[in-house]
Amino acid sequence: MINQFAKAFFVATIAVFIAGCEEEKTDFGADFESSVNNIGVGQYVNFEDASIGAVTTYEWTFEGGEPSTSSVKNPSSILYAAEGSYDVTLTITTDEGTSTETKEDFIVVEQLAGGCGATTIVTDIDGNSYSVVTIGSQCWMGENLKVTKFRDGSSIPVVTDDNAWKNLTTAAMTSYNNDNANDATYGKLYNWFAANDPRGLCPDGWRLPHDNDFAVLTEYLDPDDEFAGGRMKEVGTDHWLAPNEGANNSSGFTGLPGGMRFREGQFDHLGTRGLFWASREDGDFEGYFLTLTYDTPVAHRTHIYKQNGFSCRCIKQ
Repeated sequence: MINQFAKAFFVATIAVFIAGCEEEKTDFGADFESSVNNIGVGQYVNFEDASIGAVTTYEWTFEGGEPSTSSVKNPSSILYAAEGSYDVTLTITTDEGTSTETKEDFIVVEQLAGGCGATTIVTDIDGNSYSVVTIGSQCWMGENLKVTKFRDGSSIPVVTDDNAWKNLTTAAMTSYNNDNANDATYGKLYNWFAANDPRGLCPDGWRLPHDNDFAVLTEYLDPDDEFAGGRMKEVGTDHWLAPNEGANNSSGFTGLPGGMRFREGQFDHLGTRGLFWASREDGDFEGYFLTLTYDTPVAHRTHIYKQNGFSCRCIKQ
């Protein structure tokens, strides 16, 4: 029979043995989270490391994503351009060893309802044809408007004189620097009154976007609105002034820097800014618009005097 002393020694020995085993047990493991799991085609996902342990290296694999791999702790802006269900894998390395976590069908990408459907091109009343692009659930023109007539066939007044332009409270348009040669690339510049004339600037079945439409667009491309503008801008410096910051045109919007005509009549910002009217008003004197700029990937929305001349894009109704 084990005496009390021996029994106590035995228990103490077992406790030390168990404690030693616990100290030797590995204390690391790969894990991660994402900003969203169910998205539309053309959206971006941010990933965040949730691993345990002192990690020295990260190896991410994004099935169906662009880029498809990463070695940073918290990868951001992974583009999913095609429908499907995709795995995500993270392998971490620590001083104690490696650990891998794969989450199957973690990112589900679907084509959202709406969009352009079977529409591949739209034609205005002048016969100008424009490409179209589906972005999320929206269908946008892929080029700046250059129409010279309203939908009812009436002509949009062309105003070249600075003083006449400044004093307008009715519809008017022009070309940048009053030079029609700019129209083929950048489209026309319209004041807010022309853009929102009840006779209709956009082709039948299309309309000028509301500021809310621009909000939906930029949030779809980047909920934090740090890169949405870059994802809307044409790539390169053929039309944009360098550095054309963050431009990758992943949305297909192909935003161009058509510049503007100030309400006082002067022209500026060709190559540096693309400014697009919205239908929303701010009182009697100002209207909302969206700006893309050469030196930032941010898309900025605000309001300004209605007499300014900006580019226009139409959205399908």
